[in-house]
Amino acid sequence: MNDFFLRSAGPDDLNDLVALEHDVEQALPNREMFATDEKEFYEPIVRGAGHILLAFDTTGKLAGVSVIRFPSADDPENLGRELSLPRERLLAVRHLESVFVRPDIRGQHLAEKLVRENMKRTQENGRTLSMATVWPGNAASLKLHLNLGLRVRGFAFKYGGKPRLILMDSGTIAENAAPLAVHAMDFEGHRARLRAGMAGIAVQVMPNQHDFFVEYKPLIQA
Repeated sequence: MNDFFLRSAGPDDLNDLVALEHDVEQALPNREMFATDEKEFYEPIVRGAGHILLAFDTTGKLAGVSVIRFPSADDPENLGRELSLPRERLLAVRHLESVFVRPDIRGQHLAEKLVRENMKRTQENGRTLSMATVWPGNAASLKLHLNLGLRVRGFAFKYGGKPRLILMDSGTIAENAAPLAVHAMDFEGHRARLRAGMAGIAVQVMPNQHDFFVEYKPLIQA
């Protein structure tokens, strides 16, 4: 992957992983964008409840991290529960928990490359239904997940009351339908489109580069 070396994380990598995660959080313009976790959260993942993929630069310094977790069907945090999925689909859920890269190497598309590669490495585990959450005001993260094939399928307050769009990678969209736009931070607007059987499929950034809208189209088949 260009000049980056990739490998799976192990228990000995977790301190460096958490340190990078906190550095990334400190550099964000809004703390709502990213929910940090501690070492205890990642330990079960590296032991088999998911997979963590690391990227290192040419000097051997940690450059980026992609975390995918396999929640159990009975896990109250399984995102499929927010969408009332049946048990057989809950068993297939994998969470694209987080991806973060060092602030000094942003713009090299490392985040998307990391997640795509991590998805490839976890597709043989029977976890074929990708889900994620994104803060509605995070255009970059929303674009990333939409590029990966996920669609906005739900809205909820998560992680201690933070607003989050819930994304999932299944469903057939009425591609020929005219899109209906919702301002990113219009929570009730998102809910109304979702209640109407629509899914968020694209990001529309305004000329001022500060505001953006989410475009919704009807779902033909959920």
